[in-house]
Amino acid sequence: MKHLFQCLLILATGILLMPTSNAQCVADFDFGLETLGVSPNPELGEQFAPGAVGLPYEDILHILLPQYVLEIDSTLPFTPTTPLDSVSLATITLVDLSDTLVTTTLEAVGLEVICNNNGDSGNPCSFLGGNQYCVALAGTPNTQGSYRVDISVNGWVTVFGFPFSQEQVFGSFILDLGEEGCTDELACNFNPQAVVDDNSCTYPPEYYTCDGTCLNDSDGDGVCDELEILGCTDVDSPNFNPIATDDDGSCIPSVCTGDVNGDGAVTVGDLLAILAEFGCTEGCTTDVNNDGLVTVADLLELLSVYGATC
Repeated sequence: MKHLFQCLLILATGILLMPTSNAQCVADFDFGLETLGVSPNPELGEQFAPGAVGLPYEDILHILLPQYVLEIDSTLPFTPTTPLDSVSLATITLVDLSDTLVTTTLEAVGLEVICNNNGDSGNPCSFLGGNQYCVALAGTPNTQGSYRVDISVNGWVTVFGFPFSQEQVFGSFILDLGEEGCTDELACNFNPQAVVDDNSCTYPPEYYTCDGTCLNDSDGDGVCDELEILGCTDVDSPNFNPIATDDDGSCIPSVCTGDVNGDGAVTVGDLLAILAEFGCTEGCTTDVNNDGLVTVADLLELLSVYGATC
């Protein structure tokens, strides 16, 4: 019986973790000639898609249940016609893989499960033997983490005319929730917290490392000197590129001196802002000359560029 319910548990596990959407999922996965199956299948190294915090998430689990118990485990003490009545979901617990003593719920991380049993029973999370179903896991993740999904299910069979159930808990699926970003470890902007790649990866030009170091060939003939690298060459620009050899016009203008309110011009608004903070000695926001204080010196420097636009 244990092997039977292990299989059932794997199936139910998938059911619990599949993404939900406004429209119900469709049980249309091609299992071929198989009578028992689940997709994605953790035994084949398949897992649920990772999710990015703050972004809508959805994934679907397809489940195929056999009609008879022996189709799951032929060594069980049942007749060839003993039916597999149903598999129903009990609970789902997320175990934090960084500290397995810490558990949480799908709801706590912003997700929910919507079961679709095609209306075969009053309990939408009860699945009958001999049928294919699907489950949706969906929502907007709000917490980063890598979790083992522990699913508790009840498997039902009929023994001598009486219904018999057994509850088992198994953890076969892993759910990763993190950031959206560059997931390529070879890229200059690799983000170890990213689980969903956003196509933002950048790579150093040929013969360079990410920090701009020139990689000369074994003869030391200085191939980097022959390489043209386009980018912003203005050291005062926020997007200055230290390895750029030719300016491509992409430089972002630096903030104007005296434009303390950030409106793109040095006007009376900036003068009033300095006067309001006049005498400041710590945490000053209108310290034009960057000496840590707001004094007459700041007023004089602002007046020297009064009327300028950025």
